[in-house]
Amino acid sequence: MKNYTSSDRPAPVKGIGDRVESLVTSPDAQADVELMAAVAANEPSAQRLVAQRLAPRVRKVTGLLCRSAADADDAAQAALIEILRSAASFRVATSLERWAERVTVRTTLRSARRERSRRSLLERWVPADWLPWGAPSPQSSVQEVSLETLLKRLSHERFQAFVLHHALDYTVEEIADLTGTPPGTVKDRLVMARKQLRRLLAAEARMTGGTSHDKS
Repeated sequence: MKNYTSSDRPAPVKGIGDRVESLVTSPDAQADVELMAAVAANEPSAQRLVAQRLAPRVRKVTGLLCRSAADADDAAQAALIEILRSAASFRVATSLERWAERVTVRTTLRSARRERSRRSLLERWVPADWLPWGAPSPQSSVQEVSLETLLKRLSHERFQAFVLHHALDYTVEEIADLTGTPPGTVKDRLVMARKQLRRLLAAEARMTGGTSHDKS
C-alpha cells in the first residue's frame, strides 16, 4: 500500500483570487480520490496527510462561525474527525478543500445547535447569573469596538447566515441546504443582519463623535 507523505500534496494554484482563508490548494482530482479512499481504508499515513492538509482551513472556518476560540478549537477537532470518518463519501465532483469545508460547516452548526439546546434547558433551572455565560462580558471602550464585536451582537441565526454568505462565499441556496432552512428565511436573516449591523455601526459612530447618514 502506498505510503502517503507531505510531498504528495498538490502544489498551490497561482493566480486564483484569495478567499477568506487563502488556503486553497490545487486539487489533483484523481489523486485526492485515491487519497480519501486510503483514508477510508484506515491507512495511517493518508489520515495524517489529510489532517495536516485540511487542519488550517478547518480551523479558519470554525473560527469564523464560532463566537469563542475555545468553541472554535472544539469544533475544528470534531470537524476533522467527521472528515476522516466520511472519507468514503468524497467524490471527484468537488475539490477536497471545498468538500471538507462543507463538512466543517455542517458539523459546526450541528454542534452549535446542540450547545444552545443544552444551555436553554439548564437556564430553565439555574439563575442566569450563576452560569459562566450569564454575566455580561466586560465591554471595552467604544473606540475599541470592532466588527467582530458587533457581529457577536447578532442572533445565532443571523450571525451564521452573515458569515456563511459574506465570509465564506456560500450562496443563499447553499446556506439553505447547509442549515436546513428555507431560502426565503435565509434571505430575511441576511437582510436583517445587514440592517442591524448598520444600526450598530451608526450608534457607535455617534458615541465616538462620528457621523452616519444611514437611516436603516
